[in-house]
Amino acid sequence: MAKDMLDAVYAAEEEFRRREGEAKKQADKTVADAKKEAEALVDARVAKANADADAELAKAKAASDKLMRQAEADAEADCRQIAQTAKKNRPSVIKKAAEALLS
Repeated sequence: MAKDMLDAVYAAEEEFRRREGEAKKQADKTVADAKKEAEALVDARVAKANADADAELAKAKAASDKLMRQAEADAEADCRQIAQTAKKNRPSVIKKAAEALLS
């Protein structure tokens, strides 16, 4: 009878070790799977953030190009206005300069 009890205790210990080993393997697998899922999630979020940043950069570039074209057009208009004013005033400026030199 004592031998039967010792055999039962030994069998229970063996079963405990087996279950503990299986639980450890399962826990390790769960941890590894969670790490993989977390890495995939982080990679996906980084890729989305990069794509969003690229899209915002493209929008900003388009807006700055538009502003640059408008600034060029405004500068050209200002230059034309200055040239027209200079052309219009040239004879009177030359006349006044000549009068100042001759008097």
